[in-house]
Amino acid sequence: MKSLKKYVILLCISGLYACNDSLLDKRPVDLLTPEQVYNSPEAVEAYFATLYKDLPIEDFSFCNGRFGEFPANGDGYTSNWTWETTNSTNASNNDENWGKLYRAIRNVNTFIKEIATVNIPEATKNTYTAEAKFVRAYYYQELVKFWGGVPILLEPQTITNGNTADLNLPRSKEAEVWDLVKSDLDFAVANLPATSVYGRANKYVALALLSRTMLHAGSIAKFGTVQLEGLVGIDPAKANGYLQASYDASKKIIDDGKYSLFNKYPTDKAQNFQMLFYELQGNSEAIFCKGWDYESTRRTHSQDLMALPVVIQSPIGYANRMTPTLDMVERFDYVDGTPGTLNIGTPTAYVHYKSLQDVFKNKDPRFFGSVISTGSPFKGTEITGQRGVIYNGVKYNGTALNQYFDIDKKQIVAAPTANSVRATGNSNNGAVTFWQKKFLDPARPANLCVDWSSETDWLDMRLGEVLLNYAESAFELEKPASEALNAINQLRTRAGVAPLTTIDRDKIRKERSVELAFENRTFWDLRRWRTLTTEFSGWIPTGLYIYYDVNARDYVLEKTPNGGGKTYQAKDYYFQIPAAERSKAGSKLGNGNPGY
Repeated sequence: MKSLKKYVILLCISGLYACNDSLLDKRPVDLLTPEQVYNSPEAVEAYFATLYKDLPIEDFSFCNGRFGEFPANGDGYTSNWTWETTNSTNASNNDENWGKLYRAIRNVNTFIKEIATVNIPEATKNTYTAEAKFVRAYYYQELVKFWGGVPILLEPQTITNGNTADLNLPRSKEAEVWDLVKSDLDFAVANLPATSVYGRANKYVALALLSRTMLHAGSIAKFGTVQLEGLVGIDPAKANGYLQASYDASKKIIDDGKYSLFNKYPTDKAQNFQMLFYELQGNSEAIFCKGWDYESTRRTHSQDLMALPVVIQSPIGYANRMTPTLDMVERFDYVDGTPGTLNIGTPTAYVHYKSLQDVFKNKDPRFFGSVISTGSPFKGTEITGQRGVIYNGVKYNGTALNQYFDIDKKQIVAAPTANSVRATGNSNNGAVTFWQKKFLDPARPANLCVDWSSETDWLDMRLGEVLLNYAESAFELEKPASEALNAINQLRTRAGVAPLTTIDRDKIRKERSVELAFENRTFWDLRRWRTLTTEFSGWIPTGLYIYYDVNARDYVLEKTPNGGGKTYQAKDYYFQIPAAERSKAGSKLGNGNPGY
């Protein structure tokens, strides 16, 4: 996206229209005639700037189920909808996405229709159309993920007072929407160049989206149930066709060798995984990124403000919005491949540790690259979440940050005394002992992490995900086990974890949850596998209580509930079609999705 700013500047200089702060918020058809747009490369780029700005990427501004919300609000990401973070909520259906996506589709349909009528070289026309179809596929795959079958529009619809006035069409079957996504992406793959500027689609970006979307569709067909005569759910007979399309797209990316797993810091596996999501310009693994510091809109976000541990919080407050659960932490294996359950014993038989970091020793380096663990340093400060102390077998719990235990008085006090030890750590919740590191800027000083100050780009598609898609599609298609095993082991080897010797569905799924943690993929995986209801039936997230044992002069830890329960029902595999759309006069959308 950063590359688009030069084209907007060129348009301003050429006098085609006035440059202002809301330039990219205006519909391009309101600014230029078709001949002006399509005969001016700079104007075409500006048109695409709008299409990309509206792209429904689930990034820092995808909060509480809405696109374009306050960037990096933190407490409404899809990781909060699953087991990944403690600020646990159920998935949110926000009706406004419906209108946003169809208004965006209107723009791309206008582009596709009008470019066919102008006098430009056929090759140029095909390239422009291919890029527009990639964008349209991205819009539709988001619609069908949310609602199943939706109306398919391939012509520009009329917009009146911000509403899609002629969107009064019946829903297409879910499979028909996925087939449109595939068709548009197939065209994009065939007609886009192999390279593009940063933040723009090319052949491999289209292949990566094809890999992702067809795996989703294939899973729905294989594990889901057809309802409402196909408005939701897909005929199981179509499963292998979609899975094969995902497999072929993934294999093409892998075999062509244009991308390689990021390995800039091979001697420090944790740092390497952390930097994968920070050093994106020239990143060998990054297939498609969204820029967050382009000058045309000064569009920045607030991830660092919201996700920092409270001990190093910004001068304006916030922090602690992205705190991983113990459940997520224990999904990371140890480097020898053994399960990642922490060895902490029980409250009647604690395991004692001289250092808080010792309990995490030999964990998968991806854990240290993704999570700030209690007792570890970040931005020059040791981050801990101590709950209290144990003295002579009695627990003393703190009530605020950075309190002390007066040994003589046997009580918690606010300031250190002549005979005291630290009683509480750097958390305003005693069970918060982990903080999300992935996507945080490691260089920006904490006192400069204020709202609208973060510029870290969003890594939307990468080779790591493609390898996982390849492994899963190969396994579900019953390809030789070596194919899936090799793909998974490439990721584990890069991470510094013992390779697997056998492969099965559970191992593939677990690897996805670790490699893609906090990347807004897990919720959709659980949905397409139809395991959301089994994973979450009265589920309660867990955390750690950490105590300093005054007598033993070391630390003990115990597992504790940390947050409200979560249950999903079968209806939650789709959101309900917006009531406002269903209630319009003459609506053909029907009564909506099952269970509502």
